[in-house]
Amino acid sequence: MEIKETLCMTVEIGAKDAEQAEAIVRAAYKNEDYILDAEHFTGVDFSTHEKEMNARSKEQKHRGQER
Repeated sequence: MEIKETLCMTVEIGAKDAEQAEAIVRAAYKNEDYILDAEHFTGVDFSTHEKEMNARSKEQKHRGQER
């Protein structure tokens, strides 16, 4: 199973285009100007990775046959 929590913050900045805006926000985030915490929680998703589980199960069965 995978548990994925999502935190979200919207910030307004002045920039000439989307590229510059992203660069400014990335730099500010890296500089810890924006700290996302529980107040910014927007959701949680749970997902099963059946392929990985099936592959592990087959591998374990195969190992058991080799013994």
